[in-house]
Amino acid sequence: MRLLKVKVDGAELFKNCLFELDFIATDRVPRDDEGNISDVTPVCEKSSVYTENVIGMVGVNASGKTTALNIIRFILGYMSGPYLMRRFTPKDDKLGRMAPRLSISCVFYERGSFYLIESELALIDADSTGTAPIGERGFDSYAFANEQLWKYSSAQISRKTILDIDAFRDKSTLLMRRNGPTNDPTVLDEAKRTFLGDDVSIVSIVTGKKTVQVDSLKRTLPLMSLPTPIVQAFDPSVEYLNWNAENQVFHLKFKNESLERVVNPTVASYVLSNGTILGAELVNRAISALKSGGYLIVDEMETGLNRSLVGTVIGLFASPVTNPHGAVLLFSTHYPELLDGLKRKDNVYLLVRNESFDTEVVKYSDRIGRIENKKSDVVINNVIKGSMPRYPDVQAMRSYVCEHVNE
Repeated sequence: MRLLKVKVDGAELFKNCLFELDFIATDRVPRDDEGNISDVTPVCEKSSVYTENVIGMVGVNASGKTTALNIIRFILGYMSGPYLMRRFTPKDDKLGRMAPRLSISCVFYERGSFYLIESELALIDADSTGTAPIGERGFDSYAFANEQLWKYSSAQISRKTILDIDAFRDKSTLLMRRNGPTNDPTVLDEAKRTFLGDDVSIVSIVTGKKTVQVDSLKRTLPLMSLPTPIVQAFDPSVEYLNWNAENQVFHLKFKNESLERVVNPTVASYVLSNGTILGAELVNRAISALKSGGYLIVDEMETGLNRSLVGTVIGLFASPVTNPHGAVLLFSTHYPELLDGLKRKDNVYLLVRNESFDTEVVKYSDRIGRIENKKSDVVINNVIKGSMPRYPDVQAMRSYVCEHVNE
């Protein structure tokens, strides 16, 4: 399953309660002198539609970066898209500020065909008025109230049609609906609805129920031997790090020590640096995503890692050599300098806040036409308004600190 377009109505943190994200390339896709392409993957053989291999998000604090990633994770979960997620937030299983009812539209590609799934979800604990206590909704807070699955009718499809939900629907055939009149052949019968359950989307009939992997990394070593080349990229002093499953211990050997250390996972996590643990684990998870052609979602990509090594991990997804199956890396960052390593400008999103404190998801290429601009300069200089903290707020904080330091 390859996700191409997502539109969510009911994401209250965002402007007009709408959250949208494109997974396809909208700018030109160039080839090198040998006819090869990088940074994108064709949706299918001889297709003129390409999915982005890397998508980066940047924004001020509390602009909704984690919420955006969690929304994508939630959608991939019921779409049966294999994914892994690394995050550093106590809100691991929270969607964020969401309405009691959600409308989610997804255009996707599966086994030779393009589809649109439109899902209506309702908060499980909403009362008779359709309201519920204010707070952040959990992943298991919603049930599918109704859905419609459409299949694109033509063999050829354009990027413009994929990005326009209404246009896609107009050129598609309705395959099935979750609810409706009993004499409608597209409506699931009661037996099928009961078999699916309220927490399973009808899209699974097309995509299947694949294994979905979720990881919440909190500076813990995976209980497995980590390949030496990966470990040494982050700490060259380590000779090997092998896991003994029978005795539940690590065999850790440093190059400057004559004897190996036999330590339990807790001790190993303290002996090794934070960056080594986070980096080695991240690369190992990247390999899993690259092998399956799935999705790796990384909140705060830069946490604990050297900038050049972050660029190396991003490069693993950008290159067709290490990413032959079209895996997607979707990451957020507080440091716009990381975006300078992305060659394209249609795979960068800025989450900017307006005067009403609503977040707008701005695609970089929609505002900036010249590719030679350094993305970090555009962000840091607030060329796209709302991409940096407001100057008066920063000055007010400085004045407050100065006042209290000099009391």
